Amino acid sequence: MSIGISARRTLHGEVVDAIRRMIVDGHLEPGQKIPEKELCEKFDISRTPLREALKALAAEGMLELLPQRGARVAVLEDKEVAELFPIIAAMEALAGELACDRITDPQVEEIRRMHERMSAAFGQSDRLGYATLNRAIHMAIFDAAGNAALIALYRNMELKIRNIRHTMRQLPDDWKQALDDHNEMLDALAARDRIRLSAIMKQHVLNTAEAVRHSMDDLNEPKGTAGTDD
Repeated sequence: MSIGISARRTLHGEVVDAIRRMIVDGHLEPGQKIPEKELCEKFDISRTPLREALKALAAEGMLELLPQRGARVAVLEDKEVAELFPIIAAMEALAGELACDRITDPQVEEIRRMHERMSAAFGQSDRLGYATLNRAIHMAIFDAAGNAALIALYRNMELKIRNIRHTMRQLPDDWKQALDDHNEMLDALAARDRIRLSAIMKQHVLNTAEAVRHSMDDLNEPKGTAGTDD
């Protein structure tokens, strides 16, 4: 009996979600080649649905397709971090100012609820849940800013780093700093303190860039050298 269209779509979504979680949770590291045979066995599927899932994740920016050589987990380059994050930081700062002028009490409360769920995800070391809520909070602030042109520009720029950023293994101190930043962002937003929120959001993005650099350095450090003196 042939598999129906809805069943194929369900299988596709499940495989995409499973591989995405493996990347975000660190089971597949940045730069690592995707072990297609192993994943086919793990999910009990053929190469065709697996490769369809890999193409979908490549479109999201989480993977890089290698001509005739499969795929690997994407990695941000130093130049991309240096060029993209300051631009995004400036956009976030402006969104914070505009949001303080226009946000409603119900919107603040919705962001507060997302923040509480994100804090719970942090406590459970749920990186994918944390990352999803993190992005939702930032997008809610941009929506509250009410500037369609700014939102369009931000979505385009943020897409370039969104998923790759979440494949990087945040060190514990960096992850804690990100949560602390969000606590301050929520306080400033609730107080409609546009200057403070603008500064916090800009610094938060720059802190994220530094966390990405830390993760890249940690990833590139030769095994067995940690803790040694130069």
